[in-house]
Amino acid sequence: MAAGRDLLEVEAVDAPGVSGGVVDNFTSFHLVLDMTLPSEASFELGDDGTFLELARAIAPGQRYRVRLNGRVMLSGRVEANDVPLDARAGAVARFTVRTRLADAFVASADSSINVKNSTLEEFIYAVYEGIAAPSDFVFKASAARDLRTGSLSSGKGKDPTIRLSKLPVEQARVQPGESVYAAADRHLRRFGLIHWDGPDDTVVVGYPNQSQDPLYALRCVRAASRRASNNVSGMTRAQDFSGVPTHVAVHGSKYISGSSRVRVEQVAVDSDAVRAGFYRPVVIVAEGIRNDEAAKNAAERELAARVKQKDTLMVEQDGMSYLGDDGSRIPYVTDTVLEMESDVAGGNLGAYYVTRVEMSRDASGGDAARLTALRAGLWRLFPDAYEGKLS
Repeated sequence: MAAGRDLLEVEAVDAPGVSGGVVDNFTSFHLVLDMTLPSEASFELGDDGTFLELARAIAPGQRYRVRLNGRVMLSGRVEANDVPLDARAGAVARFTVRTRLADAFVASADSSINVKNSTLEEFIYAVYEGIAAPSDFVFKASAARDLRTGSLSSGKGKDPTIRLSKLPVEQARVQPGESVYAAADRHLRRFGLIHWDGPDDTVVVGYPNQSQDPLYALRCVRAASRRASNNVSGMTRAQDFSGVPTHVAVHGSKYISGSSRVRVEQVAVDSDAVRAGFYRPVVIVAEGIRNDEAAKNAAERELAARVKQKDTLMVEQDGMSYLGDDGSRIPYVTDTVLEMESDVAGGNLGAYYVTRVEMSRDASGGDAARLTALRAGLWRLFPDAYEGKLS
């Protein structure tokens, strides 16, 4: 690895009053990448003369692009700025850049969007109209499926792995007061999908890929013979079983021709909680569940929603990138997997899925990164199971 710190570049896109479009006189920087929230970057700029020079460049709406070691980490617009003044310390200018998903969290979705004969992909494009164009999306899963049934669009056959009960038109429509993000998220989760910020001003549609090969191999060991291989400055492993059930049972019912009502029941079990000696059965009554497949799916989905925090890692790093075997600097990003070894926290902990990355640079603390990761396999998404005849 070449000597020196990570190369951080902040480019003001088409900004007046900024030489070469590059902002290089900031005194502090903070970046947050999160798979469940809009990503953002915050800056503080220098001395008394700074604001007069950059007033228009940091106005709300001005676009910025952040690169780390040549890789785009975030693209977005200024949403906020302020200019605090202190008689002894002088003046600084501060501003915050957020991605297009910030609009999607605030804007109400259009309730007139056609859902009757729409595919999931078409619905996503329609609900995001004005915020993102079709070319701004990156699909990591098939979205050419009927929005209400889950079947592949005509001419492409059927996919037996996604069989959804047909959603009534009124339930499929944008609901009153629903935001753009919430409307898209509601339909995506029916298919076992989510969406989050891509680094290059895109919106990624997919699922948490926790089976991918680890990108980062992190070590925090005490043995003197191996201490030189440590590459983290601090870590916390949290095993929080608060609210984690041992069993989730979903009860439904169905009618069988010529007989009385028959109860449907399926149970999902959290083996970690059982082994730890807890006894926390949870019962959910869902009369709309009509068969064992749907009940099992609902039980697994409910359990998965309650266990994500039972094994998390928070890792602190000096610097904002990972040193690869070939000497390259690999930026820390979300939707990746790390492997963690720590004799303090349990030895070889295995794979963890990175869901949040924070990076910072300032005069006192230098460069730092903080990763939040869940044990691989904990964040599970389940499509709504097929409950009856498609009609």
